[in-house]
Amino acid sequence: MKILILFLIFIEIGNIGLTQDKKIPVHLTEPDKQFELVGELGVKLGTSLTVEGIIVDGSDKGYADGPNLMIQMINDKPTQSDIQIPVSPYFGEFGKEPLPVLEYGSTYSFRLYETGEFVGVPDEAYKEADILIQTTGFYFQNRLIIISGKKIAPIEWAPNDFIDENALLSGIAKNENEIPFIKSEKWKLKLGGLNKWTDSEIGKQVEVYGKIQKTETGDNYYINNSQPRLVKLEDQLGKMVKLRGIAWSMNGYWWFNYRGIDVYVEKMKELPNWNVENHGRLMEISGILEQDKLPDIDQISLKENRDLKMYYIVRQASWTPLDELLTPELPIKR
Repeated sequence: MKILILFLIFIEIGNIGLTQDKKIPVHLTEPDKQFELVGELGVKLGTSLTVEGIIVDGSDKGYADGPNLMIQMINDKPTQSDIQIPVSPYFGEFGKEPLPVLEYGSTYSFRLYETGEFVGVPDEAYKEADILIQTTGFYFQNRLIIISGKKIAPIEWAPNDFIDENALLSGIAKNENEIPFIKSEKWKLKLGGLNKWTDSEIGKQVEVYGKIQKTETGDNYYINNSQPRLVKLEDQLGKMVKLRGIAWSMNGYWWFNYRGIDVYVEKMKELPNWNVENHGRLMEISGILEQDKLPDIDQISLKENRDLKMYYIVRQASWTPLDELLTPELPIKR
């Protein structure tokens, strides 16, 4: 998982020109005299605020293992950006008031603050010591310190959360007077400039990404020039698909994960411009979705004599790298 700290630097520059790659020394014990250090939550490190999200299991590698918070709301403002940060108790342990028991896959509201530290071993020190140990590179690892919190109902995104902003929203495909809509029990989203849903799409779970706009009716919203798509793989069998997810590999075998579902891609490592650096890479896989009995991905460590299991497979595939996946597209590691 990416680990970032954002430095918002406000400096008045007179006639002295600074190049983009110019690094400015900051005294470690007094950084606030020169800069304001801002974390992934978008506020100054150490600022107490209310954050809501899902508890997920962090990466086994590095210093982000254990419970992490997949952020969905920051001070009542929704976000679908991929922000996942390890959590620790302010005092005591989780499960003792005012700290709740943490359950992977459940949603919580926390009062917390963001902090961090440098972890790992610098390359120069590792080479100089000449001692073989399992370690990571030298980097800044941020962390959320939980002051108090409680378990809450899962967060359901709605158009009203993202007025005049881009968002990925999901609902049921419906037509009204030859016009396509995406509906939930509480709202409906009109898809402007598109043909109506086909008979095979009506009633299925679909999603759309774009700028959300209000209409004159309170529970009605509008989105224009969008590219809606089916969500569930079983609804897309036999169709040309565009699946957004993550490529993985082990022992020379490759597969693709779509929202927590492992999917085969036909001749994946033979695709144009494919390389080993695609391991863990975000990408969109395009092709025709089918199903077949294929070697069990969970048995890859066996290398041979793997059991056959029914999998989705994308045939006649191509791929495109992605800069990010939004929260609704991410697999939740429970």
